[in-house]
Amino acid sequence: MFTEDTAKISDTVRPIAEKYGQELVDVTITSNSRGPVLRIIVGSKEGPTIGDLTSITKEFKKLADTEGMKMLPPDYQLEVSSPGIDRELREFRDFSWNEGRTLKLSVNSGEKTVNLEGELIKAEADRIVLKTETEELEIAYKDIQKAKIKIKF
Repeated sequence: MFTEDTAKISDTVRPIAEKYGQELVDVTITSNSRGPVLRIIVGSKEGPTIGDLTSITKEFKKLADTEGMKMLPPDYQLEVSSPGIDRELREFRDFSWNEGRTLKLSVNSGEKTVNLEGELIKAEADRIVLKTETEELEIAYKDIQKAKIKIKF
């Protein structure tokens, strides 16, 4: 399947997700031993409920089946889910949804990489504010190499 297929799927599922207060995060097409798999990831600051995911799945499947979306084979598997707590944070939206959480970051600092951990205080258009144990830092998105939510047990 091609990039234009995922673009068409994105255009189709986006308004359905928005109807349930969610944003489309990603669409991927892969395969497993049982055939093609279409993964649709949706999210919001509050996160989708099981009911939201079920409704989005049903509406997309009904639309895809009735509209005869040619790029979807008849035996495709559909998965609709939230981004997951272990997903890497990449853009403003990802950071803004996770304000108040503890993050682990790898940040460019001159010619070296620094690993930081702290509470995400605020996500702004061009940077985040991170409170570590010793200080409050402003970090530009362009300097963030990797960012993940620290999972607490």
